[in-house]
Amino acid sequence: MNGRRPGRERPKDALRFLNQPRPIDVLTEQRADHPGPLPVALLQDGQTRAIERLEDTWLLEDEWWRQRICRRYYRLALVDGLRLTVFHDCATDAWYAQGY
Repeated sequence: MNGRRPGRERPKDALRFLNQPRPIDVLTEQRADHPGPLPVALLQDGQTRAIERLEDTWLLEDEWWRQRICRRYYRLALVDGLRLTVFHDCATDAWYAQGY
């Protein structure tokens, strides 16, 4: 069984979103020299994955006239060699991993 209800199969030509953000649990700290929460580790599958370094950060604020979009992005290098981009949604106080 594939987990879908009978009769609800997706057509082969159906559109699907690429690079959808995935919710992720992030341990953070506050520092006086950094605006907003600073990620220090990720929690995945019951394990803590340490962050070796922060490679880049940028802020995206847009569409304030409709629905506020406020995301602070972080490009992370984990101690196991993986590089990952995550963002903190300032409006909802939630964290997401964003694939590229």
